[in-house]
Amino acid sequence: MTTLLNVTLTPDQRDLLEVIAAPWLARGEWPLWANVQHHFDMRGEDADAIFHSLPRVGTQTPFGAGYGFTLPMRAPVDGKDRVRLTVAASLVVPKVRPVGEQFVQALQHMIHLYTSRPMHFDQVPTIILRSEELEEALPDLPVWFFDVLPDLLSNEPTIITGGVHTSRRAWEREVTRSVLQYRRVQSVEGYIEKTCEIVVAAAAQYGPAIAVAATVAAEPERSPYIDAGLLAELETAAATNRWKVHKLIALCQGLNDAYIAENPYACAAMIRSILDHIPPVFGHTDFKHVAAQHVFSMKRNDKTHAQRLAAFKDIADDVMHRPIGHTTPRISMDDLPEPIRLNAILNEVVIVMPKSAPPTT
Repeated sequence: MTTLLNVTLTPDQRDLLEVIAAPWLARGEWPLWANVQHHFDMRGEDADAIFHSLPRVGTQTPFGAGYGFTLPMRAPVDGKDRVRLTVAASLVVPKVRPVGEQFVQALQHMIHLYTSRPMHFDQVPTIILRSEELEEALPDLPVWFFDVLPDLLSNEPTIITGGVHTSRRAWEREVTRSVLQYRRVQSVEGYIEKTCEIVVAAAAQYGPAIAVAATVAAEPERSPYIDAGLLAELETAAATNRWKVHKLIALCQGLNDAYIAENPYACAAMIRSILDHIPPVFGHTDFKHVAAQHVFSMKRNDKTHAQRLAAFKDIADDVMHRPIGHTTPRISMDDLPEPIRLNAILNEVVIVMPKSAPPTT
């Protein structure tokens, strides 16, 4: 069964989870992504690449039928967004382990509430978990845990709860039948294994489940190069102005097909075509001018992405224009730019498109 148990993380991946956990454990607040980036910037490392390399079970798309050590976030992650861990992180971050164990205790109490509810034949009772009652039922748990439990429940994909805060410390959550899936769970490992089983089964309803490697050395299946949600945003943005994105969408879809099929030549050609196609949105005729002169919304990060993509033009030219000869051409999927770079630029297209207009002919 596909699972997060026994997954081997790289030192950078483990460090990323620890950096995210630190302010949450200290103050009960998830960190802003820009601050996490800064930690890795000082070491000359790419936090975005590390974040998106973390293993997941089920689907790789954000907010789909998947589960990992963090809550999924679509690339590029905005610096003002807060990044969150899931209970699964307690498997691999020792300081988070007690939180995972406390979560399982709270879940067992929720199951007890639901299974001991009164039996009615003419109505369905609503079972409510209240913070003050939970503190009485589990007096050995730290006060801090009761403050963060609603947020944890909201981030776990297979437990359906809804509720309200009546004050900073007082809250109510509805306990639904979804908790019964965990009736036999007695440990953090049991909870995570069961959650992985549920999300993989859910992912199979929409397509083949994506297997998570037992170690980082194994080769995972590829997800689309261009995020599907981003393509939808492009179409929505174009609907309210004069820019026509039909060709751009077709090129992006062709790139996704080639990327999943692992055809590096077609991918390189598609990327080059997209970079040649979009400069007019920015008021330029060549992408190298976009990379050099455009003021991006995320100035430092996105400008770096644009400059790397502009430099990729030499490789794309080699792919498209080198004639047949006596030597075997050498290009692989590893020669392509990281997907986060082109996704960031296309996100900027979505931002800029309503503010600019196509040239008159």
